This record gives sequence, C-alpha cells and structure tokens, in this order.
Amino acid sequence: MKLHEELSIIIPCKNDEDVLLKKIQSVIDFCELNINKYEILIVVNGSTKKNKNLMDSFISKNPNENINVIESDKIGKGAAVKKGLNNSLYETVLISDADFSVSVDYFHKFVDNEGSLLSDFVVGSRKLHESQNLQTPLSRIITGIGYTFFVKILLGINISDTQCGFKAINKKNFTNHNTFIMDGFSYDVELFLLAKKLKISTTEVPVEYIHNDDSNINLVWDPLKMAVEMLIIFLKYRVKGLIS
Repeated sequence: MKLHEELSIIIPCKNDEDVLLKKIQSVIDFCELNINKYEILIVVNGSTKKNKNLMDSFISKNPNENINVIESDKIGKGAAVKKGLNNSLYETVLISDADFSVSVDYFHKFVDNEGSLLSDFVVGSRKLHESQNLQTPLSRIITGIGYTFFVKILLGINISDTQCGFKAINKKNFTNHNTFIMDGFSYDVELFLLAKKLKISTTEVPVEYIHNDDSNINLVWDPLKMAVEMLIIFLKYRVKGLIS
C-alpha cells in the first residue's frame, strides 16, 4: 500500500531553476515510490529566459508526463501558488519552495496511517520544540520572530510559523483556498485567515529546515514588502470581521 492515493505538488519558481534541478529527481523518486497518482506543477513567475531554458533542457532529456511547467501571468510567490492551485488535478495539494529546504520526505508526517491528511490544512513548522532550523542566518531568524509576533498581534493567527514553505491543503473541504489576494510572500498569512473563515482545522508538524544560501529572497526588501502586505491584509480582513 502506498502512502497516499493522489497528490499535486506545486512549486513556485522565480529564477530558482538551478536550485530546483538539484532536488527534482528526489521529488520524482519520492512520488514514484509513495504516491499512486501524482503531478508536479512547476509554476514559473518571472524567471529569465536563461533559467527557463535550464528547466526546458532537463525535461526534454528526462521526459515525464507527471511534470508540467506552467507560467504565471503575474510575478510573485502568491501569484504562482494561485496559478498552481487553479490548475492542479488532485484534491490533495502540497506546496513547496523550489529549494526544498524541507525535504519532500516530510509529507510522510502530514498523513495518518490510512494515508489521509492529518487535517484539511497541514503546515510545516520550523519553530516547534521538535523542529530543527539549520544553517539559517541570525538576521533571518530575528526577522522571522518579529514577523510572527506581529502576525499574532495584528491578525490573531496563533500559529508558530506561518511562513514555512511546506504546506498541504485538502481542496475538497478548504474550498476558499485560492481566494487570497496577495501575490507575494504574504499569501501564506491569508491562507490561515481563509481557513479561519471556514473553521478549517490547522495542524502544525515539526520539520527539519535546512537554509539554502542560493535562495532568491532579499533579506532587506522582502521583509519590508511583507510588512506592507500584512497591513493590507489586516485592513481587508478586519472589514470582513475575521480580525477583531
């Protein structure tokens, strides 16, 4: 018996093709071994032609009907994830960063003994007692602590780690999963508010996170953008009554 019946894996990719290509075979191997039916959706959102060619070359040399590269009309991680969600085939969706700082093997911990998701929204956490957060720069740890603090205070989201890029959704029950408005990194935060709106239970799972220095995150500008996005989210969802 395999781990899970059907799975869509969404991977946002903006100039991360070289990093993803180092991990893609391990993702394929995991799916072949553990999933009966699967698809890997690589959603390009602003990659240069040079980087796109890297992925095209890999796929032409390693044809696999389960891998699909699609392009987002908008730039941004949130825009890419939404494109993937709207084009995914299966009820269970795993969202992962292109560098797989959390190994795809951790999906084992997202399901129960019968292969069902632990809840309709399962999220990896780098901040639980059993978690391991390896090789992450101190500046990024401090930024993350500050961001989590304001997420809890402003938005009332009592989750240890909203920004870990390893999450799974049951689309059948989490019906508003693709209605977030943020095109950037803060789309994650909206997911928790959308889950709250439907009274969707959220399960946090401790993971081992290995920081990748090749990641295209700007530690100066991206936190500032996320702060602005958080304010926009606060104003939008306060009007809807999801934030007191």
